Amino acid sequence: MKKISVIIPCYNAASYIDKCMVSITAQTIGTEALEIICIDDASTDGTWEHLRKWEQMFPDDILLLRQPVNRRQGAARNLGLQYASTEWIAFVDADDWLEFDYFQKLYDPAVRFGCEVVCCGTMRDMAELDDCFNEGKRQPGKEYHLVTDTKELKEASLRYKLMGIGPAAKIIQKKLLVESEICFPEELAYEDHYWVPLLHLYTTSMYIIEERLYHYFWNPDSTSLGRNKDYHADCLTVQMMKWKDYMQRGLMERYQEALEYDLLWYAAVSVNMIIAQRDEPPYPFFCLEQKIVREQIPDYKKVTERYRQDFSDRERMLIDAFYAPVSKNEFYQLALQIKNAI
Repeated sequence: MKKISVIIPCYNAASYIDKCMVSITAQTIGTEALEIICIDDASTDGTWEHLRKWEQMFPDDILLLRQPVNRRQGAARNLGLQYASTEWIAFVDADDWLEFDYFQKLYDPAVRFGCEVVCCGTMRDMAELDDCFNEGKRQPGKEYHLVTDTKELKEASLRYKLMGIGPAAKIIQKKLLVESEICFPEELAYEDHYWVPLLHLYTTSMYIIEERLYHYFWNPDSTSLGRNKDYHADCLTVQMMKWKDYMQRGLMERYQEALEYDLLWYAAVSVNMIIAQRDEPPYPFFCLEQKIVREQIPDYKKVTERYRQDFSDRERMLIDAFYAPVSKNEFYQLALQIKNAI
């Protein structure tokens, strides 16, 4: 019986997808428990041919979908969710891989505690296939069940990002995603910036496994590491989209201060990241971010005073700059200071 739908967006992943699929099809929970949904997002390399070979080896367990045009990871994940037929959803990136007991370790407490989400620890990894599964890297830690069914507990969950900052390294009840309408923006990068806060606000029961069972591949061609790419500006669009969505959902009325903190955090992280990925400091991007933040949070001091210890020194520097007149030259000096601190 299928228990977990594993949704894998694939774009030009021919160099990585085999390692990912090895780690999934060798899971201790058994492929008979997994519905593996691979979405080829209009790849231009040999990704589709690799996926077809895996489908031939596991015809009862793998479903292949192919998009005619590239619509980015958000659209691919949304499509995969539409086809998913099991109670539990897992998102895995095509260049990542899993410890062989990943799904068993996450599924057991999901059933035992009746959770909506079960999360595990992650590690950044550049290992070759023969060194992918090293017991010393797992670092077993605590495990605990949390119920976040009050305003205060949900705010704490969002503040501390208890379930991480991305869709991977967790299994999620499909019912939670569908009924709460938690989906990804499509045809945009940084779709996770929109999705993660909603997951924290709608989840009322989670189980946390600190052991590092999910391997993030340190891929220089990944979205977040791409140098001088225009799509980095998508994070501004995503910020405006989610702010509008919070208003429409009525979340601002209940969680305004926590959501303002979250917006400031993402804004500072976004500028910090783009400074690192641009050869020339992105002053126009900073000005747009500054405008968005000022319009949405005119009184930022009440947020920073309450949560100031949660921001890093670099994030505090950028947040203060959002609310000050900053010339191009002054921004270049700030960017240089931040780059030297990275």
